[in-house]
Amino acid sequence: MNRLIIILYFWSISIAAFAQQDAMFTRYTFVSNMLYNPASTGRTDGILTSLAYRTQWAKIAGAPSTIALAAESSLNDGRAGLGLNIFRDKIGFDMHTGVHANYAYRIPLSSKYVLSLGIKGGASIISSDFADVITPNPGQIDPIYSENIQVVVPKAGFGLFLHNDKSYVGFSVPAVISSIPEGRFTYEDDAAYLSHHYYFTTGHVFDIPNTDLQLKPSAFIKYHPTAPLQVDLNAQMWYKDVFSFGLGYRTGDAISGMFDVALTKDIVFSYAYDYTFSDFRVIADGAHEFVLLYTWRKKEVRVPSIHKFSTLSRF
Repeated sequence: MNRLIIILYFWSISIAAFAQQDAMFTRYTFVSNMLYNPASTGRTDGILTSLAYRTQWAKIAGAPSTIALAAESSLNDGRAGLGLNIFRDKIGFDMHTGVHANYAYRIPLSSKYVLSLGIKGGASIISSDFADVITPNPGQIDPIYSENIQVVVPKAGFGLFLHNDKSYVGFSVPAVISSIPEGRFTYEDDAAYLSHHYYFTTGHVFDIPNTDLQLKPSAFIKYHPTAPLQVDLNAQMWYKDVFSFGLGYRTGDAISGMFDVALTKDIVFSYAYDYTFSDFRVIADGAHEFVLLYTWRKKEVRVPSIHKFSTLSRF
């Protein structure tokens, strides 16, 4: 059987099982935390930009690949933030392109804690190019797949983000409002293509006494009412405020290794590799993920944090 057919078959199973509709990244905090939670938008000084690329199961034709761009900036002396996410998620002949704007407003609760409220709005362009479909008998075409499909789906969501200098907790629902125009799809399940996903994130930075090391455990929990709960557990170690390395575990999917390095005070590079332990491991390799961040500042700022380089993100 053609490998494209194999990957599409297993992908349809994984969609039913895990309801994965948003772009997935191992280094989600580096790619852009606001992709999942708009309340985290614009928490750093200057304009933070990121470019990310992820590829999975590299030996299989039609394997998933994702590219994402993000830019965000603080407003009103840090009381608010504005940002933009653009991503393209492709697998087989299906493509999901998202363009979303994010806005956050911060409320100081005390001298240490800040609560951010965020909203997200934009659209997802969902398309299928059936010209690449390979069937056992090319002369027999299913009417459902007789023409290409493209539809624009509006999307709006919200998030909450509570943090201090070393801890954070966040909750978000990126797609509270979303719908596909009636009649554009004939598949029964596609009526709720962008259904409600619930995300919960938390983490803390621990200083290790008498060393230049800091340890940050973190968790990213993804929930959908019709799918099993999925949890990303990560632990990172920072050394001399210059680079970090760590390990991660994603339930039901993979274990990960990650590495971040501040190339300059404005540029950070991040890499992660996922080794899958799901059934895909018999026919495919793991996933590679690359992220490049750049922060543009109008003026030099003193960084009152655990890092010498403010671009080396804590969360």
